[in-house]
This record gives sequence, C-alpha cells and structure tokens, in this order.
Amino acid sequence: MLEMLGVIGPMFLVIAVGFAAGFIPRFRAGQDHLNGFLFYFALPTFIYTAMVTAPPTAGFPVLAVVIVAVVTPLVSVGLYYASFLLGTLARDGAAATSLAGSFGNVGYFGIPVAISVLGPEAGLAAGIIHMLHNLIYLNGYPLVRTVVAARAAPGPQRVGGVGELLRRQVAPILKRALLMNPVFISMALALLVVFSPLRLPAAVDESVGLLGQTAVPLALFCVGLALHPAIEGIRSGGVPKRSIALGTLGKIVLLPVLTWLAVLPFYDQLGPVWAGTLIIIAAMPSSTTVYVFTQQYEGDGRLAASILVSSTLACLLTLPVLAELLL
Repeated sequence: MLEMLGVIGPMFLVIAVGFAAGFIPRFRAGQDHLNGFLFYFALPTFIYTAMVTAPPTAGFPVLAVVIVAVVTPLVSVGLYYASFLLGTLARDGAAATSLAGSFGNVGYFGIPVAISVLGPEAGLAAGIIHMLHNLIYLNGYPLVRTVVAARAAPGPQRVGGVGELLRRQVAPILKRALLMNPVFISMALALLVVFSPLRLPAAVDESVGLLGQTAVPLALFCVGLALHPAIEGIRSGGVPKRSIALGTLGKIVLLPVLTWLAVLPFYDQLGPVWAGTLIIIAAMPSSTTVYVFTQQYEGDGRLAASILVSSTLACLLTLPVLAELLL
C-alpha cells in the first residue's frame, strides 16, 4: 500500500498546491482561463497521445462498453430513488446526488491514475472508457433535466411538441457535447489512428505530445482550485448530511464494487488492463463538472460541491488500497 501511495500521492500533492494557490486572488481570477486551456488544448492532446502510443492490447472488448453502459446508469438511478428515503431535503437534491455519486473525474484524474497504476498499456482503455462516461453524462444529464424542465414549465413557457423540443432544446446540447467538444474530437481521431492505417506527420505528433505533457499537472492543479467554490458552497449551509454520505459512498464504494462484480465473470475476456481500468475509472472521486451542471440545471450546486469535496478527500485512502488490490 505504501508503494501505491508513493505512486498516487504526488497527484494529491499537486491538488494541494492548486488548493493553496486558490487563496491567492490572481489564481482564482484566472481559473476560467486555466480550465479553458486545459479543456481545449492540454486534455485533448494528452488523451490523444495516451491512446495512440499505448502498447497494443488484446483487441477491443465490447464487454467493457456494456459494463459501463449498464452499471454506471444503474448506480445513478439507484442513488436518485434512494434519496427519496432520506427525507424532504434529500428528495429535493436527488438529481444532484445521483449525478455527483456516479459521474467521476475520469479525464482530469482517472486517466493519469490508470496509467500510473497499470502502465502505458492502460492509455487506450482509459481513453475509451472516459469517452463512454462523457457520452452518458455530458449528454444524458443535460438532456434528461432539459426535457423534464420543458415538460413541467407553465403553459406560456412550455415547449410545444416533440419536434420543437428536439430542435430548440435537445439539438443544441448534442451539438455542444459531440460536434464541438474538443475532447470527444481528439478521442475520435485517436481511435481512427489506432484502428486504421491513418498516421499524422511526425512533427504534428511531437507538437501534440508537448501540449499533452501539460495536461496532468494542470488538471490536478485545477481540481485543487475548484475545491474553493465547492467549500464555499458547503459553508453557506442547508446541505443535508445524509445526501452527502449517500453520494460519497455511491461514488467511492458502490460504483467501483458493482463494477468489480460485473468484471469478475468476464475477466478472461477483458484481460487485466481493461478490467483494472474499468475499476479504477469507477473509483474516481466526483467530477468538478457536477458542480457546474447542478448549479446550471438545479439552481443550487452546494450538495454536488459537498460530495465533490468529501469524495476527493476519501480517495486519499481508497485509491491506494484499490491500486494495491489490483496489482
């Protein structure tokens, strides 16, 4: 366990540096710009490089897609309805609990951890699993909340038929999440390079690699910065502790355990790299995106922020243990 803590510990130290920098106004003011560079340049190039340079594995197991597509939404739905059993405040925050308790920090944190623990062979698997999580949540959550809100709106504000709903509400979400998402585009290009004879010029690959090297430290630094608005949301009060506990346990215990149980019967077909990557990605703390989404679609991001902070801190203990068990 100490060896694994030595592998993962430096990542948490970079998060701590980012958190410390958040006390300085100039860094807080530049947070949006750092996130912009990370999202549009650093992270796409890092994911592309990790996927195309990963040593070949034994094919592409479709079972990995099935496990992500079944287990992850199942946990989301379970947490949503479990919130109804915890009182009125928890019921009001059911959507936030569902999202924060199942959508993990797969890009900024999950891919680097998977590669650190399992080796460069995990690059391709982690990139594909990251894409699946993004397809489920960056599309699914806005779509579901938008449709629910549109159908529940008062008469004059209600969107008309299905066609109008698709045109005015659904189409813009899909356009932003798929066609205009640089991370998704980079992963699609990487898959094309990996599974076809297409190759980019060496000079382009080298430039992409240089940009990608900035992604991991910058992503972890930005996670540390993002903890400040999350903590401020917690301090404002009114966040049910039962929901925090439910979302945190869902994210760092329930989702990885169910993923592990789903992987066990198919371990031989998946292989150690895909199996381990599935479990590691499932065990990531809550994503910083959940705070943005719940603030935008629920009007209150405090509960998601609380789960983000608690799950990130809890992973200081759970991730080294998990990595030791996997190895």
